[in-house]
Amino acid sequence: MERIRALLIAASLIICLSLASVPCGAQFLGAGIALNKHLGDTINFDFGKNIGVGNSAFGLAGLDVSVTWGADYNLAAMAGYPYGYGGLGAVTQGDLGYNLGVTVDAVQGAGFDGSAWGIPQAEQGITRTHFEQGIAENAQINDLEVAYPFSPMLVA
Repeated sequence: MERIRALLIAASLIICLSLASVPCGAQFLGAGIALNKHLGDTINFDFGKNIGVGNSAFGLAGLDVSVTWGADYNLAAMAGYPYGYGGLGAVTQGDLGYNLGVTVDAVQGAGFDGSAWGIPQAEQGITRTHFEQGIAENAQINDLEVAYPFSPMLVA
């Protein structure tokens, strides 16, 4: 009987000391890591030709294609034992994202000025086409896991 009584008194003393240490300023034993990186680039493809005959005539055709891509992550994780609070815990916060974009510009045209040749005709026509499309996504992570030694289950 004395043994059970001593265990109850010891357990009560440990619980009271851990609860009393919380307002006194808890300390933390653990480790943390932060990762932050942007991977991405823009690739340009330029195709085209411009043909001219003096000041009398010209013809042109051009195509520009740009592809933009990227992947980003910004993660921070910490795990340890805040021994004034009496528990074990892990925290993970961050962002994960990606983007992808395509831009296409096309130009076609021709022109003629016959005044230098005695032809009373001048015409010109240029057509421009533009297309742009992009997708992006960003996910936020916020996770907290704590295990209290005096609780039968994990608290999140």
